[in-house]
Amino acid sequence: MICKKCGCIIEPEAKECSFCGERAEAGQEDLMTRFVGDDGAREIIAAMPRLVALRQLEDVPQEKDRMLSELNRLQGYFAHIRGKYATLGDLWLMRTQNAEPVLANYTIGGGIATLFFFLILTGFFPSVPWTFFFAVWLGVTSISYVQAGKAHERRAAQIEADIRGLENEVREFYNRADGCFLPLDYSDPQIIQELITGVQNGAITSFREVKLQG
Repeated sequence: MICKKCGCIIEPEAKECSFCGERAEAGQEDLMTRFVGDDGAREIIAAMPRLVALRQLEDVPQEKDRMLSELNRLQGYFAHIRGKYATLGDLWLMRTQNAEPVLANYTIGGGIATLFFFLILTGFFPSVPWTFFFAVWLGVTSISYVQAGKAHERRAAQIEADIRGLENEVREFYNRADGCFLPLDYSDPQIIQELITGVQNGAITSFREVKLQG
């Protein structure tokens, strides 16, 4: 099913969205999945690996000099996968931009296309009834909307699969970091640089809140 809040795909057995935490209603699916569900999308989701579990955080260095030294060391370590963080950001953006088809748009577009076809047809066959126009309009709208829905679901599933694969690579690399006291969300080298700057100028004096957020 698809999360009603953020649009991410929720695995069938999940009780909440893994991205935004929105509760999944048991036994119910969204309108798009229920009526135009795509088997290809379901296969992609079924083949997705489970999210790699994260290691336990190490103790935070208490001395400022030691903390700066460790932050610089971790920044150098995670710099090896800087490109993966950037790619994840792009995929998360693609996830938010993958908008679900709007039925009203396909209804209007289908009506215009059908009217154009109907006017040409009546030019050759003036006796064609208006009921034919409405029947064709309904068919064109339904088929185009369903196909767009299937394409949307496949695209959403593929994006989720790409995110899961890359997230697992980042998590596995993160788990191999020696003495890592930073939560995964703070392991991006750019964020570590902000932390280094904050420690140097005194804006950050304790990592207790950082650990709690992890």
